Amino acid sequence: MKILVVDHSRVFRALWSRMVLAAGHKPIMAASGAEGLARIEENDLELVCASITLPDMSGIEFCRQARAKPAGHDLPLILLTTKQDHDIRRAAFEAGATDLHDKTNIRDLFHQAARYGRPVEHAHEGHVLYVEDSPTVARVMTRILEGMGLEVAHFRSASAALTAFDEGTWDLVLSDILVEGDISGMGLVSRLRHRFPDKTSLPIVAMSGLDDPNRRAELFRLGVNDFVTKPVLEDEVRARIGNLLANKRLLEEVQSQRQKLYDMAMIDPLTGLRNRNVLAECAARFFTEANQKDMALSLILLDIDHFKQINDSHGHLVGDEVLVGIGELLRTTGREVDVALRFGGEEFLLVLPECDLFDAHTRAEELRQQLRELQPAGLTITASFGVTSRPCGREIDMNDLFRVADQAVYQAKSEGRDCVVSRTLDAGAESDFQDTRTADDSPGPGQPTPEPSV
Repeated sequence: MKILVVDHSRVFRALWSRMVLAAGHKPIMAASGAEGLARIEENDLELVCASITLPDMSGIEFCRQARAKPAGHDLPLILLTTKQDHDIRRAAFEAGATDLHDKTNIRDLFHQAARYGRPVEHAHEGHVLYVEDSPTVARVMTRILEGMGLEVAHFRSASAALTAFDEGTWDLVLSDILVEGDISGMGLVSRLRHRFPDKTSLPIVAMSGLDDPNRRAELFRLGVNDFVTKPVLEDEVRARIGNLLANKRLLEEVQSQRQKLYDMAMIDPLTGLRNRNVLAECAARFFTEANQKDMALSLILLDIDHFKQINDSHGHLVGDEVLVGIGELLRTTGREVDVALRFGGEEFLLVLPECDLFDAHTRAEELRQQLRELQPAGLTITASFGVTSRPCGREIDMNDLFRVADQAVYQAKSEGRDCVVSRTLDAGAESDFQDTRTADDSPGPGQPTPEPSV
């Protein structure tokens, strides 16, 4: 940054020049108010620090004259003083001073100069829906917004903007509150905020030439994020809209990171299926609804046959290929409402809402056949399936059904594997659906020989 320091003392100017350099900035020195005003005209400065007492004028008068110059109207001006006087502070602010700073602690000021200096203009990305019926104001605002790197869609009426509105398109809405047409800008704000109650998901800025405090309060109650008074000041518009867009982007990044953390906790990284951490969440939802409405709900638990032998014989990378293939099969088949999880190791679980025992058994049999044909890593893979379903007229929880499905898988393994066994909840009794293998289902090439027991 280029920092101008105005003070009559040669000693202080030399000292402060070294401090400015030590803080990483370029010092420009002036010994009087007139010299300082000339330096403002001659240099593209980013910060001015002036003593409250100067040989030819007061620091307050220096501020007043600096603000009257084109190069100084928006230049940060810090007055340096050893007095903490309320009247001086008020006069300084009325003259246009940005702030007052203690002259005895000026080193910190130079090290923190960036917070006072003119901000670096960052290019923004995004789409702005802009409603304005004045062509002159629209041209000015469009130039400002496009200069910030934004794409602007201008509408003369709120009703036209509302008709063209697409929820996924806009990053910010900017609207005059008094526009032509049957919907006012306030009406547009009300309708949009009803659709987007979270003010961070769609920032809305209202504009008006009527600087009425009651009207502003009403707009903020309706849900605007900010308010701009006409005629607009370009730097103010850039700062306000830039802040809203930056906050929106920051929130989106936070939400994205939160989703990534959720996925890390809830998604099995190998198969892409949800893991058992999701079970409590989906069980509470599905089982509550099934019990309240007395709806069908079934579970399919499958355990890959001889998976340890696959790892031992072919290596864990091949074992991973098998798990990935089964995960893809479960994820791409079945209904959208079904929930497929990798329960752990070589066990997978399907939660089937609004599905009775017969249909669940049929689904398990289809999976058994599809799994034999899948041949991940070139191996013929089979699995043992256990199926159970919620009985009508009884309130049950996830543990009740899972226990029976686990018993059914155990029975399927004990009966030779590569089969589907369905059991009802009542005393774990076997249903009419049991071993469904046929003579054509003998082990294929590459399939480990079945063991006689679990």
